[in-house]
Amino acid sequence: MKNVLGLIIAFDTDNDLRELTDHRTVAAVPFGGRYRIVDFMLSNMANAGIFRIGLLMKDKYQSLIDHIGTGKDWDLSRKNGGITLLPPYSFSKKASPLVTGEYRGKIDALAGAIDYLQKTRADYVVLADGDLIANIDLREVLKAHEAGGNDITMVVTKKSADNPYTTYCELNRKREIVDIRVGDNNDGKCKYSALGVYVMSRQYLIHLIADCVTHNCIHFERELLARALNDSNIGAYVFNEYNMKVFDAKDYFQANMDILDKDCRDELFLRTRPIFTRIYDESPAYYGDQAEVSDCLVADGCHIEGKVTNSILFRDVLVEKDAEIKDSIIMENGRILTGASLAHMVLDRGVTIREGRTMMGHENYPVVVAKRSVV
Repeated sequence: MKNVLGLIIAFDTDNDLRELTDHRTVAAVPFGGRYRIVDFMLSNMANAGIFRIGLLMKDKYQSLIDHIGTGKDWDLSRKNGGITLLPPYSFSKKASPLVTGEYRGKIDALAGAIDYLQKTRADYVVLADGDLIANIDLREVLKAHEAGGNDITMVVTKKSADNPYTTYCELNRKREIVDIRVGDNNDGKCKYSALGVYVMSRQYLIHLIADCVTHNCIHFERELLARALNDSNIGAYVFNEYNMKVFDAKDYFQANMDILDKDCRDELFLRTRPIFTRIYDESPAYYGDQAEVSDCLVADGCHIEGKVTNSILFRDVLVEKDAEIKDSIIMENGRILTGASLAHMVLDRGVTIREGRTMMGHENYPVVVAKRSVV
């Protein structure tokens, strides 16, 4: 789609993944044994033929840059279009008069990229959060936006989300949004949750940004959408396939456990709309004579001698004899030594669990171990 620009907000806003985001943003957090969370929205856009994409960043973005590289794995390494990385203060005040200082939220980030928005020739903008795990047909969303004649189309879901940062919406019979609330569903009247994906015309987005900056508005959902709701028509595209907004460590843990279920995988990973990621060439996983592995996703390069149940192992994980892992996520280069026992754990990259150690969390509060820790 040559007339559509994609914008991904690839920095943390209201997210809290504890140690997982000490050195990276939520968008760059590894997921599902081989992916990063940002892969889902990048793939959604690429599958819809959106090949001009801007990535709005704020801090801790080195891991994200390393992962995306030239964008080749998403077919975004192009002479015309492709992916553009937009770090903070990427445009001077002379080039972008709306730049006011340090980013306080999404609106300031969008204001910082106003020059990028003005230079592109796109008619429409798909604006999306980088913390969403879902496989959305954005072609259908764009068709619904054009057919509905609304100023903004929001992608929403009826899936309930008990989180103080969730944006709840109330719809009328025409699937138009009549109320937007953050963290409050108005005693159940707002039955839909926003997924952080919006479609609007490029000129209308520029107008909204300028209006919010002029009135010192900094919160996208509470202020920009509220102002738009008063003055414009906002339509809803209801998406009821699998989705997860990753607000905290519990959401992240649950999303990983969900994809161990075939039905969830079938909704996320479609042959017609594949999820792309950076490709690494590794040797196959090795299973020792005494290894016991069931209901797991195991990436290439793993060496397993112990027992692993209902877990996700990223590349190059070592599980020694008599070690036991249950309901856990072990990221790249994890080392689980002899006799160690883990349950409901999330181990960041390069973590070593020494011999005989026992660590246990809970499905509602998984224990997160920081990168390269030795326990």
